Amino acid sequence: MNEGDLAIAMEALRHYAIQADTVELIGQSANTVFKVTDRQQSRYSLRLHASKSESMDPIWLAPRVISSELAWLEELSGETDVVVPVPRKNSSGEYVTETSGKRWTLLGWMEGEQKPFIATAEEAGQIGRMMGRLHRQASGWKVPDSFSRPAFDGSRIEQALGKVRLWSEDGRIPQENVELLKEAGQRVLAMMNSLDRTPEHWGIIHADLIPSNLLFGSGECRPIDFGACGFGYFLFDLGWTFSYIHPALRACFLEAYSEQFSLPEHHVERLEGFLVAAQLETMNFWLGLPDASAWLPDHIDKLTHREFRHYVDGDRFLFTGTPYWE
Repeated sequence: MNEGDLAIAMEALRHYAIQADTVELIGQSANTVFKVTDRQQSRYSLRLHASKSESMDPIWLAPRVISSELAWLEELSGETDVVVPVPRKNSSGEYVTETSGKRWTLLGWMEGEQKPFIATAEEAGQIGRMMGRLHRQASGWKVPDSFSRPAFDGSRIEQALGKVRLWSEDGRIPQENVELLKEAGQRVLAMMNSLDRTPEHWGIIHADLIPSNLLFGSGECRPIDFGACGFGYFLFDLGWTFSYIHPALRACFLEAYSEQFSLPEHHVERLEGFLVAAQLETMNFWLGLPDASAWLPDHIDKLTHREFRHYVDGDRFLFTGTPYWE
């Protein structure tokens, strides 16, 4: 970490009742994350809210929106047995610290083993039980009037489809892939628009429960990085996670999930649609990354020849086939 990074992190930490011993830069995606260890050897996650993707909507960086993320974490830590990062307020009693035109938040550091991919039925079951508990809490939670988070309502899917057309025009993506993405996107948007937004189906979701945001330990799965949370269908949350769970392990996940929160009718068919929806939603973010041209066309090519092709053709694929990462 260079001296400039350290200086801005130390400036933010002066607003909290801790005495930092070490500050370590962890990485950047939607946020820049620093690991802070104080003189009592307690550890924290200090986040600078600034994205490296040009596609990220500025709404995600609004103070009220950031505060709402931490307000949900506070509720989860008190109302459920899911181990989550506990937010820390600054000396003014606020979740968000603004200094030198930048916005910061501080949370407790989470311990656990991070896995590169989900390899066993036991791991899939641990994720399923954790997600079921999150959704059960969200389904019964009376959201405060002050709470503000974006919705996964399909608008960013439409944005992604518009951007991939531009990539096709300059030759980065074959036209036939763009046409398949468009057909799949229109079909999944129609499916989403046909569903009721009732507490059984719709609420606040994590929206990014992938291996890099999951920690394992003591026989349980612990979620981190709630920075993408927002309102959406609970099956959308599952669809994005299923993008990183092998088809052979998805039934184990669903069995564990259903022990905590009921699955709706026709959930297999809808989950296939929400897997497609989650890929397109996240593609909108990926298309704005500076290195996207180096890897995203290949990723899209695999998607269109596997999951998206099956979805458009009406072939079931949730529990069979080869995932795009193989």
